Amino acid sequence: MAKVKEVPQIERLEKPAVGLDPFTMRSFIEGLLYNMQGGVFIVDRQKRITLFYKAAEKITGYSASEVVGRVCQEVFRSPLCEQRCCFKEILKKRTSVCDIELQFHCKASKPIPVNITAFPLKDHEAKIVGMVEIFRDISGLKNLQNQLIHTDKLTMMGQIAAGVAHEINNPINGILTYIKLLLRKLEKGDLPSVVEDFKKYLLIMEKETKRVGRTTKNLLDFSRRAEPDIRPIHINEVIEHSLVLLNDQLKIGNVEVRRELKPALPEVMGDFGQLQQVFMNLIMNAIQAMPKGGRLEIKTALEGEPGREGFVRIDVSDTGCGIPEEDIPKVFDPFFTTKCKRGDTCLGLGLSIVQGIIKDHRGQIYIKSEVGKGTTFTIKIPTV
Repeated sequence: MAKVKEVPQIERLEKPAVGLDPFTMRSFIEGLLYNMQGGVFIVDRQKRITLFYKAAEKITGYSASEVVGRVCQEVFRSPLCEQRCCFKEILKKRTSVCDIELQFHCKASKPIPVNITAFPLKDHEAKIVGMVEIFRDISGLKNLQNQLIHTDKLTMMGQIAAGVAHEINNPINGILTYIKLLLRKLEKGDLPSVVEDFKKYLLIMEKETKRVGRTTKNLLDFSRRAEPDIRPIHINEVIEHSLVLLNDQLKIGNVEVRRELKPALPEVMGDFGQLQQVFMNLIMNAIQAMPKGGRLEIKTALEGEPGREGFVRIDVSDTGCGIPEEDIPKVFDPFFTTKCKRGDTCLGLGLSIVQGIIKDHRGQIYIKSEVGKGTTFTIKIPTV
């Protein structure tokens, strides 16, 4: 009988599952590793690839002979390997499993989004000698998510279009007013006497022009459909940009905004546009939950230790109609909405997408609500 090739570093079971002797168990594990849909590879403590299985070859285009012995970061060339290295996370945080999303560069240099689950490989003395990484190509899932995000953006843009028009129209009217004042003074011909007035008017016009430009830029950034651009960003800046775009809706809805944004927060790794999508969704939901006006509170704070277990916490609270207790577990389901008693929409503007974006940023989102008193969404995103 041909000898079955043993898979290195896999401990023998002292008490094999019922019906599987040690020989069959080894054959079973080897069959899983070579035939499962997800790619599997093993690295040693120096992050050198020691084993590279069949599905990994199929997904990446690399053969085992091309990658074994090479450092995994050199092979896959992910720009996030340093910030989100599973090996570092497992060793530093003493966790047993690491679950993250990255982009791998396959042999054809085409980047592919992958979900990685990793766990440490230990010897007979329980010392970590390497790590097993299981990854799967999530390109199809990402494409679907991007389509949903784009559709949700179009829906929201239709709702904020009138507000942005007012936001732009107001400063333009101001600029036109001061232009008329300047022309009248020029017609009088006494230039030396109006120089100071000219300076004051021009400074105001400059300020209003910048306001128009800022609003337009924010809208373009929000509407642009692009691949995720993960980089270090400041959460407070994302929140401020979101509030600028929704400023008119907040005024029309008679919503008072209270900010408690802690200064000098550490950066988080994220896509600015996607996180802006999150906060605009939550703010729009708050506005709709307060049809007669109310108060919106946005707070940020640092919890934990930056670089290890640290994260930025964001609380978005409203004084709206609230959500019934039985509906809270369903608020992140696609297409689920709740209604106020008088038929006013309270919830449902893209919250499933919000949850997906936060999960992609290795974050968490929670909800706390009470009917008649309001709702608070709490988001936690790991720091750099």
